[in-house]
Amino acid sequence: MSGRLTRATRLTLRAAARLAGGCMLLGVSCFPHGPIPARELYRLSLPEPAASDSAPLTATDGSTAPLTGTLAIAEYATPGIYGDPSIVYRLNETEYGSYPDREWAVPLGEQLGVLTERVLARVPVTDAPAVFDPPSRRAQTYIWRATVREFDEVDVGSEVHAAVQVDLRIVRAQDDSILWSGSSRLERVADSPRMSGIVQTLSTLADEVITDLATRARRELSARRP
Repeated sequence: MSGRLTRATRLTLRAAARLAGGCMLLGVSCFPHGPIPARELYRLSLPEPAASDSAPLTATDGSTAPLTGTLAIAEYATPGIYGDPSIVYRLNETEYGSYPDREWAVPLGEQLGVLTERVLARVPVTDAPAVFDPPSRRAQTYIWRATVREFDEVDVGSEVHAAVQVDLRIVRAQDDSILWSGSSRLERVADSPRMSGIVQTLSTLADEVITDLATRARRELSARRP
């Protein structure tokens, strides 16, 4: 299937998913006239990695990073429905669901960690390169801990939107004290109502949200330096 699905179609898909699950438990086939629809797997579009450079790192504006040391990027926390492989959709404000056959090929929290590593190469917070999921986080000076609050296809009337919200804490690894915290959210009309267009818009929004968090953290942490 491609294109925007109506609410009735979504309900039908969810009912079919429940039926398929029941049939698997009973060990019978619920699709006697054809194969089960193939899963569609999607990945976020990641920005190209920045060229590596020696410390001290500088942002694209030429300024130096406000923190001295290393930064570990933890895999993003994906609570509730965002922890499942299925791509999440929302109808208006309160009705949530997930596609039975459209999934993330790689866990969402892992993809966002890789994206963050690339964003922080452009907008560094520390004077050493940030690293996603290093062997030992405690060996790092600081940890970037983020939580997904929204990562949705949003159906608003006749329009299809995408929405991303991330909460962030930058903590000192030694004692887990919070150096900076913030939240960023963006929503806009999807590039197209097809899933490929929705995922592309989610990718763009994720990059912009993480860039916003990094930029604000840099600015506010720099202002605290003596």
